[in-house]
Amino acid sequence: MRREFILVLLGIISISTLSSLLSGYVQIEPDKILLDTVVGIVGAGNFSYWQLGHTGPLLIELTSLTGDADLYVSDSVRPSYEVDKNNFSSATCGPELVNIPFEFPRPIGIGVFGDWSHAISEYSIHVFLDTSAVLSEEQLLAIERFHTNPERSDNTNQRTREKVASRRTDDEKPRFMKLLNILDMIFDMLVL
Repeated sequence: MRREFILVLLGIISISTLSSLLSGYVQIEPDKILLDTVVGIVGAGNFSYWQLGHTGPLLIELTSLTGDADLYVSDSVRPSYEVDKNNFSSATCGPELVNIPFEFPRPIGIGVFGDWSHAISEYSIHVFLDTSAVLSEEQLLAIERFHTNPERSDNTNQRTREKVASRRTDDEKPRFMKLLNILDMIFDMLVL
């Protein structure tokens, strides 16, 4: 009876882990789908710049892991903390959140500014598709086409997608093997 229970439990854990590893996107909350994650470091008084090409209403969340990083978003390549050089900003001492509407032009320029109070600020950016925003059927179809159509004419976005896909498969193999090793060790401990 005990062995069957352990085997069923290990099976459930394995299936759950495999389904999360094999899914294309991670769904954190019911109305938000994780599209991208970036981790970086910025020095005091300096900017790090990123660009996003994702369509749809987005939620950009910056979390300072160490120090204090601020978030600036613009329709230009290099946003700044100057009011006329950014469209959205968040410069608090906690998590920085910016909502990008569906209609906002793409690509989106993201600037991460390192606050002067810390020599180095380490940060993490999460980009979510915000499905809680009310969208028309036409907008939903455009988002779906953007995320599922591999034959887009934009070569830059195609190369970026290929890099992310190759990085994702390279990262998943070691994690999957580690998971199998851990499950094997647990099974050996419980059965023997």
